[in-house]
This record gives sequence, C-alpha cells and structure tokens, in this order.
Amino acid sequence: MDIHSEENMISYRAEPQPWSSPGFICSKFKDFATREINNGLRSWQKTGDDIQHFPDTADGLGALAKWLAPYRNKNILYLRGSGSLGYNMGYWDQLFAAFPHCVTVNSDPCNATGGKAHRLDFGCVSNPCVTHLAEAETIILYGKNAAVTSPHLYSYLKKLKKSGSEIILIDPVRTATVSLADYFIQIQPACDGLLACALLTELGHERDYPIPQLLETAGVAHEDFALLLDRLRHKKVAHIQGMGLQRQENGMNAMRWINRLVHFTAGEERLYYGHKSKRRWQPHPVRFSKELSLDEITVRLAAGEFDLFVNIAVNPVVTYADSNLWIRALNRTPTLVVDTNMTTTATYADFFLKVGGMFAQADFQGSYFFPHHYSRPALTDELSDMQAAHALAKKLNIPLIRTPEENLRAPAPAPRKYQTQSLDLHWPQEMKDFRLLTASHLDYLNSQIMNGQEEGLQVIHINPLDAEQKEIASGDHLRVEGDCGAFSAQALITDEVRAGTLMCWKNLPMLDGFCNSAVPGRLTDGETGLAYYAAEVRIFKINGG
Repeated sequence: MDIHSEENMISYRAEPQPWSSPGFICSKFKDFATREINNGLRSWQKTGDDIQHFPDTADGLGALAKWLAPYRNKNILYLRGSGSLGYNMGYWDQLFAAFPHCVTVNSDPCNATGGKAHRLDFGCVSNPCVTHLAEAETIILYGKNAAVTSPHLYSYLKKLKKSGSEIILIDPVRTATVSLADYFIQIQPACDGLLACALLTELGHERDYPIPQLLETAGVAHEDFALLLDRLRHKKVAHIQGMGLQRQENGMNAMRWINRLVHFTAGEERLYYGHKSKRRWQPHPVRFSKELSLDEITVRLAAGEFDLFVNIAVNPVVTYADSNLWIRALNRTPTLVVDTNMTTTATYADFFLKVGGMFAQADFQGSYFFPHHYSRPALTDELSDMQAAHALAKKLNIPLIRTPEENLRAPAPAPRKYQTQSLDLHWPQEMKDFRLLTASHLDYLNSQIMNGQEEGLQVIHINPLDAEQKEIASGDHLRVEGDCGAFSAQALITDEVRAGTLMCWKNLPMLDGFCNSAVPGRLTDGETGLAYYAAEVRIFKINGG
C-alpha cells in the first residue's frame, strides 16, 4: 500500500500486485492505525500510590534515564515484541545489551518451532516466490486460516481458484477459509504429522506404520485420504503450512513430516511456511549476558530473580502462556514498559514510556510470506522507538552503532536441500478432558483491540455432542479450568470444532481472566516456541447465562 501524511491526516491507497489487482487495504490495518496514531497517551511514572504524567517526551526520557541509572549493574530481564517487524526496533536490543547483567530470551513464541523444523530439514527458512502457486493444480492449506491471518494471500488464492486451482483445507477448526476451499478435512488437533506419515506409507516412501490407526487417531475419513493420495499421485500440488501447526506439543515433528511428504512428492518449489521480516539484513551487533528459554522467564521473574523487567512492545499477560503467573511476576518485579498503547501488561508498569509506534518510525522490513522488502518514512512526528532508544542511550552514555541500510544486506539463503534421512513420528498426547485451541479473529490483530471490541467475542466454542453430554446450552456461562488457572466465557454450540476440542478467540480479556490463564508455559517438541494448543482443560457450568 501507499500511505501519505499531510496536516496530521493519514491517507491510504492500495497498490496493485501481480497476485492482487487492484489491491486492497486490510481492515485490521485501518483499525490498527486508528488505535496507534496520536492516541493522547503520555509517559508516566509510579511513585508509591501516585502516578506522575510527563507533559512531553523530553521530560519523560529525562525521568526514565534517572530511573534506570540505579539498575545499571542489576539483574535485568529484557523482552521485546515484534513491534512493526521493522529492523530499527533492534536499537532497543543494542541499548539494553549494554547493561552488563541483562538477559533475554532465546526464541519467540510465534514461529521459532516451525523455523527450526525447516532448518533441520532444508538448512534454511525460505519461501519460494509466491507466483509458484500459480503452477499448482491443487493447493493444500495445513491449518492456514488465510481469510483471517493472511488477507493478501487469501486474495491471491481467490484469484487462483477462479483460474482453476483446487484448494484443500486441512484444519481442526472450521475457519472462515472454508468458504474458499473445494474440500475441507476437519482433522483432529496435533495430527497433521500422522496424516503425512500415512500418506508417505501408502505411497511407498515409509514402511511399517499402521495406516488404519494413523487415520483413526487423526479423524481422517478414508474418502478424504483417497482424495489426497489421488492429488499427490496425479496433480502438481502446492503446500502452505499455517503457523498454528507449530503450537501443538508435537508441532515441530508435524511440520517435519509435512516437509518429508513434500520432498518425496516433488513439491519443494511449492512449499510455503514463512520467513523472517528481517531476513535480508545483518542483525544488530548485540550480545546479552545470557539467554533463557521461554518456559523459564516467567517462573524466574515470579521467583524474584530479577531486579528489573524491561518490556518493549510486548503484552505477555495476555499473549504469553500462564497469565496468572505473569501477573504475580509483574507485581513482584519493578517493570518498565515501552509501548504505544495502554495494554493490560502496561497497567502493571512502574514506568511507562509512550512512543509513537510504527507510523512514527522510518524503517525497513520484508514480508513474512511474500517476496517484498521495502523502506518506509516516518508518517507522524511522534517519538519513534528508534529516536527514544538513541536519546536514552545518549543520556546513559551508551554508544549505539547505526549502520546505513545499504551496508546491512545479508547474503541470500542457500537453496533448499532436503537432508533428513529418517524421522521418528511423535503422536499427540492423550487427553481425558478437552483440548483448548485459540484462533485469530478478523476484527483485530493479536491482542491489539479497541476498547470494548471484546464484547460479543468472549465465547467458548463447543461441539454439540459435548454440549449434550454436559447439558450445556448456548449462552451458558462456563468456567474453563486448566492446570495453571481458569477463565470464564459464554458457551457457543457449533460444529466448527470437533468433539473433545474447545476453541476461543485468541488474546482477549474474557468474562473473567484470559484464554491463556488456562494455558501452561510448556515448550513444543522443538524446545523453542510455546505449546499453546496442548492445554488440557475441564469445563464447569456456572449458571444458565
């Protein structure tokens, strides 16, 4: 898209692309802009029960420099979110890595597991050009809800379907993307690897795996299995892996079995997952004193091991696992939050630095899915993250290294080369109660909701068979209880989920608590990302609504 700013007014114009003509502006982006630009927030500092708001950014930065000075040689935990996915957010990393006892995390909860799967199998994480999809007669989506999470890809898929491409969606949830699919296979959660293994066995590339048991566990009908076999044998097939695959307890293994299926059916030039937004540039020159795994940070923060928690554009109370443990950790630890909005996590801050967000920052980045990479100017005159990091570094006498974009280009990744000789199969964990899934919603991005936007969405989707057995009616108030906490929501009876599975919209404040209150901070089999979709929960009816 093309964006212009004039007299504090922002205008947008869609840019046509080969896969999207005339182009369009994503509705989520418009809401995001409304939420971000000139929202009236100011920086503030808590002192006891008092909150001091600073009249301008200079006062806020000066006060923050004084506030941080006593922590210079203390134990600090540093966590940064993706922000705008732009390169220049990394100046915060440079700044806090200069604190001698500052530690950070060794991965992120979003795509680290899938990335590890691709590096193990292919030696790199890289998508082929998106136009290779046009070569495919059949396109298989594995847990990819493109209608909600990738609207520009969805637009391209609609175009390809009109040109004759067949689309098969494999997903445990009947998502909005079903309307685009020619065939929908409602697989059991955490069973995509089992299905890929069964296909490889039937095709003769694997031996000694029990196909009937694999299909029964995966909940895949014989006619759907036959459909997939036919397309893999006789059609040119493209494969798109959704981010949700890796959030299962066996997520890395599942993605690796799909990679294996793609390799043995000659589809590597049409296999898509995602690639980093900063893949074309060398990383910032940063070395923290130590890196911790995702399942450690909240436990150690809550145990009082850190003197300060620095949070740059993250909302972990809502978006990370075990919300209740995060709240206990923040109540115990002095916390700095740098953000554009007053998130749930920011309400626990001792110092809040207001920055202008992506619209205030000149930056450069690439697309997660498409081949695009581009630079953008600042569109507003608010304080940007990069400006804040540099100004604060100057006040603290910390040098930051700033390198022109043209001198940062990283070498292109080597072509994919499948290198896995053999692969064990990881079956999903058995659950006596319900498996909890969360799903993205079209109206908001991650946890970035407008005030009141959660109203009407604080529901838990439950299959009619489970509802009948539990004597639950739509509208009943339910308590959803996991091993680490609980939340409450209204029941919504629907066949969008299979029996034994519950689903709610991700990262929302529920009627009480958050979805992730019931999700423990457990790692996936890749020992990197969080296994959000491996939470076993119980449900109890509170009242009849």
